[in-house]
Amino acid sequence: MYFPNIFQEGKIGTCLLKNRLIMSLYPTKYSVDSRINERMLEFCKERASGGVAMIVLDCPCLDYPKAYKGPNELRFDAPDFSEGIKALLNTIHGRGAKAFMQLNYPKERIFDHEVPGAKQKGNVWVAPLVKIMTSEDANNILAIMSKGAKRARELGYDGIEIQASYGDFISQLLSPISNKRTDEYGGNLENRARFLIHLLKAVKQEAGNDYPVMVKLVCDEFVEGGLTLNETTVIAQLIEQSGCDAILASGGNKATKRMTIPSHYLPPGTLVHLARAIKKAVHIPVIAVGKINTPELAEKVINEKDADFVAMARALIADPYLPIKAKAGQLEDICSCAYDLEDCANKGVKGLGRSCIVNPFSGQEYRFKITPVSQKKKVVIVGGGPAGIQASIIASQRGHEVILYEKEESLGGQLLLASKAPFKEGMNEALRYLKHSIGKTSTKVILGKAVSLEEILSQKPDAVILATGSISCLPNIPGINHSFVYDVKTVYERSSIELGTDIVILGGGDIGCETADLLSQDSRNITVVELCDEPLKRMKDIPREELLNRLKEKGVAIITSCKVLSIEENKVITEDRNGFKKDVKADSVIFAVGSIPVNSLFNSLLSLVEEIYLVGDANEPGNLGAALRSATEIGLKI
Repeated sequence: MYFPNIFQEGKIGTCLLKNRLIMSLYPTKYSVDSRINERMLEFCKERASGGVAMIVLDCPCLDYPKAYKGPNELRFDAPDFSEGIKALLNTIHGRGAKAFMQLNYPKERIFDHEVPGAKQKGNVWVAPLVKIMTSEDANNILAIMSKGAKRARELGYDGIEIQASYGDFISQLLSPISNKRTDEYGGNLENRARFLIHLLKAVKQEAGNDYPVMVKLVCDEFVEGGLTLNETTVIAQLIEQSGCDAILASGGNKATKRMTIPSHYLPPGTLVHLARAIKKAVHIPVIAVGKINTPELAEKVINEKDADFVAMARALIADPYLPIKAKAGQLEDICSCAYDLEDCANKGVKGLGRSCIVNPFSGQEYRFKITPVSQKKKVVIVGGGPAGIQASIIASQRGHEVILYEKEESLGGQLLLASKAPFKEGMNEALRYLKHSIGKTSTKVILGKAVSLEEILSQKPDAVILATGSISCLPNIPGINHSFVYDVKTVYERSSIELGTDIVILGGGDIGCETADLLSQDSRNITVVELCDEPLKRMKDIPREELLNRLKEKGVAIITSCKVLSIEENKVITEDRNGFKKDVKADSVIFAVGSIPVNSLFNSLLSLVEEIYLVGDANEPGNLGAALRSATEIGLKI
């Protein structure tokens, strides 16, 4: 057996788990009416089918309507809501996995009038519960949460995970930074842990002493004056004594989310040291979490006794079948997470919600189904970037005859360039997986050939897919054609370019700022000029903060709300919104102001072939996730 440590049974309380892999909470926010829908069912079904031992599910509203967050939040206070949850649990159980419900309570109270301790936000006042909670409030919330645990057991959840991390309510009570109370719930460590201890005892009393309860504990807030292992190892011992069956060792708070949800800027296993320390302090199982991104790392964590279980979420979003593939030793078949948080964090993708940049099926399982074709067709695909490769894979898997043309000598397209930016090694892995996957199909790949209209027609295709990518927008700026002005893609493509010491980058989006990070050296002065009021407007908050901090530390200047009037010898002339003009020293200028599709073949082919489609940047420039989803959709349509 491959990875014998992670594929051994384990127990959390009375709950027997078939292996040591847990899918930690990933709030999909797919519900639109507080009910389970097909999209949620299919998402969880795929993860349960992939071989994970347990899935932690989001907490339904425990206190409706008082603490109701809206239609994305599940309810289970009435039969027409709870029946859907039962169906979800049956789906998970039917595929050999267990399901725990996270137990949580909103950290804020919202009022329609001014109250002491509240801040006005629009037409309402919001107050942190940690500040305004009375002893009576505490007792009421304890009763609500413990009854929620009892309700979870009645519905069929296999256990409870108490949320005491992420800067949520209970973790705020634990933290000396946020908890300034002077009553029995504030002050010394025992008082700050009192609510959590009372909750554990109440849950065991309401739901049954044999009902498994684990705690997701913030073990280090990574901020001065916050919780550290010195205190949290003691908290871990206190909650063990109070009936806790396992501890998931998390870290960070709302101010240090970069540690809670590690991006591509942080190394794998970022929080494993927390699990190691907690495990030394307690006798109950400990669960490690935090960018545990490969079976090899998970095996190492268990083998070295840093933890008893390993939790992962994004790795299973990228590839739900990671556990099954790992157990069979099929490591090359695993699609690895890129950890850039582009499509899976915050609200995800506009119009789609939470998705995945490397797995186009994530969140779309309910509508993306690979089914055999009823009529085999000959499909010609032009362009061997990610969209072209993905369209080839899907069309071929369904039974079509596929020919893929790529003008360069290797597949990859813009992924070959994207992987050159700092900390973007995940793009290399994404390309490896795509190339591996197309290699397992019958697709005929023709490299080094810029295909012509005549060549396409000579194949007598039933369908043509153009995945011909995009080119950089050329700004309409006087001086843009100077010899010292470069397209950003050319900078990545040609290592022979000799850039100067004073570099101005036009465009403060993802590519512009990542290029500034790539080129910044002690001997270079780099200035990024951005027309909008802030840089990186489309980047999710965690990687955005990471990248801006890196640029600041490197001394990269970022000028916002500013347009470029002209490019002249040794300078770029800019103008802000007040009309103030400024010369910025420049011996090299790079423009990174967006892309436009390359799809000139489309109109030529429109009347000559029965079916023609545009995918990826050839249809609309976007990120890797958008390219893969558009290619998948067309591959399933033909």
